[in-house]
Amino acid sequence: MAGIWDGIEAAEKQVRGALRSAASRTLAAFTSGRNQPAARLDPSAVRRILVVRMNGRMGNTLFLTPLLSALHDVMPNAAIDVFSTYPDAADLLRGMPGLRNVMTLPHKGWWRLGTSLATLRTYRAQRYDLAVDPQVNSSGGRIALMLARARWRLGFGGDQQWLRLDYAADVPSAVRHEALRPLALLQQAFNCRVDQMQPHLCVANSPEELAAGARLLEKSRHRGVLQPDAATTVIGFFASARGKKDLGPEWWREFWQAYLALQPGTVPIEVLPSASHPPVMADFATVHCPSPRELAATIGHADWFFSADTGPMHLASAARVPTIAFFESSDPSTYGPINRDDVVLSVGGMTPHVVAEECARIVAAAPRTH
Repeated sequence: MAGIWDGIEAAEKQVRGALRSAASRTLAAFTSGRNQPAARLDPSAVRRILVVRMNGRMGNTLFLTPLLSALHDVMPNAAIDVFSTYPDAADLLRGMPGLRNVMTLPHKGWWRLGTSLATLRTYRAQRYDLAVDPQVNSSGGRIALMLARARWRLGFGGDQQWLRLDYAADVPSAVRHEALRPLALLQQAFNCRVDQMQPHLCVANSPEELAAGARLLEKSRHRGVLQPDAATTVIGFFASARGKKDLGPEWWREFWQAYLALQPGTVPIEVLPSASHPPVMADFATVHCPSPRELAATIGHADWFFSADTGPMHLASAARVPTIAFFESSDPSTYGPINRDDVVLSVGGMTPHVVAEECARIVAAAPRTH
């Protein structure tokens, strides 16, 4: 039954996307020629920046962090605000250099109309020198940018861009990743070399948060039947992806049985989506954190992290944990981890045993850094 509902949900998503694209192209036809790249913007004239990202997912919010870091590098004296629909955006992005404020619009729920109106009033009361929509085809982002009170509006042009922009950047055909493509906006608008900034996802955990995360991970290690020793490799993993990305508990059980036979000096720690969620293996150590920020501070002390394409996978990458990402239904060139030590495995058609063998080979060949 779950597979049927997942299929229906995927079909509905495709229909909604097609309708939005058609509507955007129709609107863009009336503004054709209005969004040509203008003269480059002057970074010294920018003191207040707005970045809009109207999406309710953790991973897509983390994809903002390379852009936020680059904005601060290019305009270090500017204050940056973010307008988002991810509920934990303020907590997740806290501590990013230059970040001043995060305004969060409720993602769903008509009963939250009062909260939404109050947030929109606050949003409309702000004035910015520069407002940025980093997405190529986001209707919500365009509406948010249209409502912003900004001197300049920066975004991507193209046949679906209907909003009047002060600088319309070309969509880079060679860059597809959702975390890296927005950097082309800065490169084109400000003539800066973003390829020298070594972009990566980021959660700006404090030393106190990291110390608390280390204590929590150590405590969790000792809850499992597999007791650690000094030579243990700690591998965090997340087995609760949604929809088509979900490999299933049986897949994970087969994977870990094969992996532990190959690498017996391993302590797996499963990251649970909720405290009551059943673990894949009853004798494994588990950890649950009430916030993504706390989870990043905790799994950052693991040696490796295994996961499908999920928010926790991106959190691990942001925490600089070498991550092996299992991709089957989504595109890693668009949504994969981006750190140098991260590895993507396309597991479609591979048995759990074969995936375990490949992961064991990668881990064994890598220098131990944690």
